[in-house]
Amino acid sequence: MKTIEQIAAEHEILDIGDIFTLEEFMHLHELGFITSYDGRGYFHNGENETDISVWDETITLEEAKKYPYICWYNK
Repeated sequence: MKTIEQIAAEHEILDIGDIFTLEEFMHLHELGFITSYDGRGYFHNGENETDISVWDETITLEEAKKYPYICWYNK
């Protein structure tokens, strides 16, 4: 599994998005710093970004915990 630093470096090279751990993302969302109006995010499985949106309401917390990272794209 890639580290958050490796994933962030890949995104930095492409000059796209931010990478958060699931815990960081959840904390920022709980504080109101990240909302669905701010942008879009996708779960990352440790090797690749998925096409599963963090705003998908059918994903349970237990399912979300399978993904260690979030790729976030501001609007």
